[in-house]
Amino acid sequence: MTTQQWGIIIGVVVSGVLAIGPWMFMVHAKLAVLASQVATLCRKMDQASETQEKLWSVHTRHATKLETHDVQIGQISQRLRDLLD
Repeated sequence: MTTQQWGIIIGVVVSGVLAIGPWMFMVHAKLAVLASQVATLCRKMDQASETQEKLWSVHTRHATKLETHDVQIGQISQRLRDLLD
């Protein structure tokens, strides 16, 4: 190949890189933003999961207390009926 052909090939390659370069940086920046948002979303989901577990724990304790109170009220009601009879 001659020097002129090499110059043309290098010119085409450099032009291509210069044309694609800004687009590649833009795509890279958008991907960085998306990765950051996904990381934030993962943290929020982890927090929501922990909160959900705590709420289920509280719900279970309250349900157990309500069942216990229901049994106690039933026993008290039965005792009152026995006393009135």
